[in-house]
Amino acid sequence: MTGSTLERMLGVFDVTPLGPDRFAGNSDYGDGDSGDWHGEGRRVVDGSQILAQSLVAAGKALPGRPSGWAVRSAHALFVSVADPAVPLEFAVVPVRAGRSFASAVVTVTQDGRTRATSTVLLDSPQPDVIRHDHPAMCPSGPPAAGPDAAYPAEMPMRGRQLRIEGVRDYGNPDETGPPVLDAWLRYDIVPARDDLRRALLAHFTGHLSISAAMRPHPGIGTALAHRAVSTAVMGIGVSFHDPVGWDGWIRYHHESTFAGAGMAYVRGQVLTADGRLLASFTQDAMIRALEPAAASVPGASRL
Repeated sequence: MTGSTLERMLGVFDVTPLGPDRFAGNSDYGDGDSGDWHGEGRRVVDGSQILAQSLVAAGKALPGRPSGWAVRSAHALFVSVADPAVPLEFAVVPVRAGRSFASAVVTVTQDGRTRATSTVLLDSPQPDVIRHDHPAMCPSGPPAAGPDAAYPAEMPMRGRQLRIEGVRDYGNPDETGPPVLDAWLRYDIVPARDDLRRALLAHFTGHLSISAAMRPHPGIGTALAHRAVSTAVMGIGVSFHDPVGWDGWIRYHHESTFAGAGMAYVRGQVLTADGRLLASFTQDAMIRALEPAAASVPGASRL
């Protein structure tokens, strides 16, 4: 099996039209990203990949004004596990397309079953009336150490570098700290298309939020996921802040503000290396005791 690549992932995001408001998409099932087929043999598509594809599908279904619509925000719920070996179908139902805004609901199915739904808001960016760019969770800007001093992380994708600020192993149950993770990413290619840039930013929002929520708790870490604890991303919300473009390193700041009752909530921001805010995101995740019978069933702990 070959590893995941940035080029292949961008192709996965770019869903193919099947007919009016219907699109087909595949999944990346290389090592390390959307389809985790290694290790336990689990066959699960990352929800953030489906979210990224849904953004592109909504934009294609609502081409809009001559200047085009841009996705402003999206909220996705992942209701059933998707198998990376089976094609996905995206049905876009426009809710409204007005002069300034458009909205749509994207339903993602596989083998006739609903796997996820997304509500997407699009707009045509307008001149500023007011503007500020002050990340509320990061008032002092990027961490002083920056990507050069951060630790390389094992989440393989050719064409992407990933480093974690101040944390050697983000999944280690014995490496504890505050419920915060700062991940630095650098892509060899920043897509020329606006919709693919937004899809690429959305894709990583689901990768480290559960790790941030587990970090304060000794003996609990994502290395134990699907072995000793049952985890799953249940919902992701993302909002984009124009202009959605960057050069060089970007930082994903994750902060878990609550964990309990079998769930965790994380809020985050995506920033350029000089501290400009590109996007904000939230995640609701399941963190529960693993039922003994589920441990022997690949993917059973995912919902």
